Amino acid sequence: MSDVTRTYTLDEYIRPIWEGNTVAHETVLFREDEHAALLSFPADEILAVLSVDLGTEYEEGVDYALEYGALVRLPGSRMPFIPMSRFYPAEHRDGEDFGCTEPGHPFLGFGEGDAMIRYMVDVTYKHSAEWMGPKVKPQTDKLVRFLGKLERGEEAVIVFYGDSISVGGNSSGFVGIPPYAPIFAEMTAEALAQKYGYEVSFDVKPGGPLDPVKKTGGKILHYVNTSVGGMDSRWGLDHVGERAIAYEPDLVVLGFGMNDGWRTRAQFMELTEGIVSAIQKEVPGADILLLSSILPHWRAAGFFGHQIEYETGLSMLADREEHVGLAPMTSVHRHLLGRKQYYHATGNNVNHPSDFMARVYAMVLLAALGV
Repeated sequence: MSDVTRTYTLDEYIRPIWEGNTVAHETVLFREDEHAALLSFPADEILAVLSVDLGTEYEEGVDYALEYGALVRLPGSRMPFIPMSRFYPAEHRDGEDFGCTEPGHPFLGFGEGDAMIRYMVDVTYKHSAEWMGPKVKPQTDKLVRFLGKLERGEEAVIVFYGDSISVGGNSSGFVGIPPYAPIFAEMTAEALAQKYGYEVSFDVKPGGPLDPVKKTGGKILHYVNTSVGGMDSRWGLDHVGERAIAYEPDLVVLGFGMNDGWRTRAQFMELTEGIVSAIQKEVPGADILLLSSILPHWRAAGFFGHQIEYETGLSMLADREEHVGLAPMTSVHRHLLGRKQYYHATGNNVNHPSDFMARVYAMVLLAALGV
């Protein structure tokens, strides 16, 4: 049995994949018609292949092999795969599929909870390749007021405001299955608290009451997540008062875009700039971190649209605003998609991250925050 960690640990889960030569707990989903899967880097050595709940370890040479840097599922393997009838259903069933853009396939398999996650495996491996993706630039010069508070040990409020991705959709902790990895927003807050010696107070979580923050004057980082699944930037502008401004935040992590795909970049940016302006006007001391979105599955009809264009607009906004920074998740996701099939790192096969991609969200945010 390998000595690879079998439980969620914050330090391991937020370690940037672009640093070092080991990638831990990367998710892979084999389709029934596929036997080889590329990883984020060409692997030199597989340290462990586990079930997605980390409870079962698969055996090299029996269940899998390493060939030309790729993970290969061997004949007779115990490792799961998704049946083609589930990946491309022949008939529509509510909650189990989306329309599909791929010719010859009317429907694309979809599922919340662990409906798609259950087919995954978890891979830890060593590699010798250099990270060729985008470098996440620290935004410490943009977030000086928030980070200054943390450096001085002052009580602070961080608000996550976005759609179902910021809610935590399909993270194992959100779904309620092992290894119970927290959503990326919670990992980010916990990592900040760990760096600066803070206690995290989870005042508002997605779906919970919009309770006020009760400040005590202590060294506390108040976590507020008012994100709502299915929402877009229009909704974000309409509700910014009660869901962001009301908490007098020191930092707002703004994460819309996935559900805006039908909007042009100009339309999306007009609404986003409205949200930013409203926060700046009502809470002039707040810093804002714009979080671009992962892309939706290109096979999912009705979802894939203009999302790929939004990060450019967000970057331009951050460039011209003194206290607005950018966490470029879209760029990082695009790079990974150059190696990995979309379904290897999505929790629902359409628009939510798997645990692995949720961890990359946290890595990008923390790099932008200088952690």
